[in-house]
Amino acid sequence: MAYLTHYAELYGANRSLLDLVVRAREAHGIEPFVILSEEGPLCEALQAQGIDRAIVPFVPWMHKQMLMGGPHHRIMQRFGYWRQGRERDAWNATRMKELVRVCSAKAVDLVHINSSVIGMGVPLAKALGVPLVWHIRELPFAHYDFKVDGGLSRYRSELRQADALIAISDAVRRDVEAIMAQSTRIHVVHNGVVNTLRMEQLGATMHERWSDPSPFTFLQLGLFHPSKGQLDSVEAFAQVHREEPDTRLVLAGGGRQDEVRARVKELGLSDVIDLPGFVQDPFIPLADAHCLLQCSKDEAMGRATVEAMASGIPVIGHASGATPELIEEGRSGHLYIRIDELVQRMLERVRDIGSTKSMGCAAHARVQDDFTVEAMTGSVVEVYDRLAVRS
Repeated sequence: MAYLTHYAELYGANRSLLDLVVRAREAHGIEPFVILSEEGPLCEALQAQGIDRAIVPFVPWMHKQMLMGGPHHRIMQRFGYWRQGRERDAWNATRMKELVRVCSAKAVDLVHINSSVIGMGVPLAKALGVPLVWHIRELPFAHYDFKVDGGLSRYRSELRQADALIAISDAVRRDVEAIMAQSTRIHVVHNGVVNTLRMEQLGATMHERWSDPSPFTFLQLGLFHPSKGQLDSVEAFAQVHREEPDTRLVLAGGGRQDEVRARVKELGLSDVIDLPGFVQDPFIPLADAHCLLQCSKDEAMGRATVEAMASGIPVIGHASGATPELIEEGRSGHLYIRIDELVQRMLERVRDIGSTKSMGCAAHARVQDDFTVEAMTGSVVEVYDRLAVRS
């Protein structure tokens, strides 16, 4: 089976893909063949697992469009974006020949697309004469404000031609249905973030952090991006730290940090707010954390949320996207809308360690029931089975 991904870093979508292909091979006899658009850490991880891969430099069909100035300027900008889209289509048409060649050489019997931002699944599957499974892992318009090359009608048409669509949450399912209407071809499969062995290991050590919870550490994980809400975390923490000085904030993730660093410095909090950059293993900073902040708005699922729950800590998350599907208010964490609500919930967690620990235990149990790699892979393979194309 061919799996296409549009980037090579080990962020959420690719980490979920790696978990899927490794488990599918080990437990279900599927032979994965991963096609990336570029070299990068995912290539090394696949090589370490002995999974075959190829590089074909295709480009996404979704991008942001920034329109500024008066009507005349906006018309010219729209024309420029349209022209860029046509150029991307022409580029991908050339890359399609290479994709067909490498997939044919591997006798691929199913194409699995790993993101909504990849628009090459339908023509590739048709050229190969095989079914298409399209894994929708984003809320591309609400979360990223993306535009589709060729417009929304093109996206709708492509979605309707997929043999099966996998949505990583009910929020994503509703988003897809709003575009293409309800369909029995849409299957909700939550990301699995840890296997059962890792869950046992995390369960055995998750109480150690509470032996000396000083300083109380809030953590946010993820790529630095305006939609991810790192600045909201900083503003809320500044208020919390004034009332509870024995606190610390860690913002771990790659991307452009300049604006956040400048605000941290302006607030005089450089000694208590750490920005370590991208972390290969999120469970390392999670081991030292007491509460996760999920300030990302319209998150399609929030892998970091489930990783924190697996680690045995509660999550305070923005009440949008799929986050309310993951957090049980008052049991495994809290939901908020306004910054003042976030501040209040953070203070409650700092001031009631016993309750915070209990929430972490409930969060861990929820992951054990619903979000393991084994459960995710089994559900995806069921989709394959329905298409009768098991390798």
